[in-house]
Amino acid sequence: MTRPDAHERYEELAAGHALSALEPEDEQVFLQHLGACARCERELAVHDATLAHLAYAPDDAEPPDSLLASIRAGVLASGRGASFSQHFDADADSAGRRPAAPVSLAAARRRRTDSTLRRSSSWTGIAAAAALMLGLGVWNATLQQDRAEQDAWGDRMAVAVRELRDADTDTVPLRGDGGAVVAVALVRGSDLSLVVDGLPVNDDATTYVLWGQSRYGDVRPVGAFDVAREGVDVQREMQVQAGIADVTRFMVTREQGEQAPPIPQQAVLASGNV
Repeated sequence: MTRPDAHERYEELAAGHALSALEPEDEQVFLQHLGACARCERELAVHDATLAHLAYAPDDAEPPDSLLASIRAGVLASGRGASFSQHFDADADSAGRRPAAPVSLAAARRRRTDSTLRRSSSWTGIAAAAALMLGLGVWNATLQQDRAEQDAWGDRMAVAVRELRDADTDTVPLRGDGGAVVAVALVRGSDLSLVVDGLPVNDDATTYVLWGQSRYGDVRPVGAFDVAREGVDVQREMQVQAGIADVTRFMVTREQGEQAPPIPQQAVLASGNV
């Protein structure tokens, strides 16, 4: 059923814009609309965050045989597996034939034989289940958000995207011990936002603290923050006390308590030079 929503077209254009897939005339229509639409800014921020996750996602991997066996068993149990031939059984049949060797996903996609088409309904169920299980880790946190929290997250992402596109914003990647970027400081004068992507969720007994180290070596807290969800989030309304001109390095620690101590008490988890 089609949604009775006049804004649906712009949601589709937002997805196309994020993928750089719009025709010039559609691009112009969307950009004219975007400047006055907070809803589309949120949609675009979500698409940008999704593409960022996909850019850093690992390469496709073949699912283990145990996973495929479980999916097949689930399809059979649902009553939709009547068209499965015996060579999909985990064990050999009564004639002693060996079970078929596993087929890679890439090879399965290339095979368009008549028998595959006859089993399309069953294969659709398997493919959907596999896609759901492989994608569940990425989307599970999002699906559990209520609408108000999701909108608030979208607003924060929209602000971060605007700041990233602002020529006056300096970006400072903060890297962990393994070299991976776990946060990015967005600095505009003395105002600062922190895009977090990779720090573990902290408990009620601890808090993360962003520190600024001056050219003279002294360290001052910029702000305390919590990581309440896995994946990308934005910490806003932080401020460098002495002005960005005096800060040469940002650092993140995880401290005991709910507020930042005067000086770091724990090991540095991530850092980056301005």
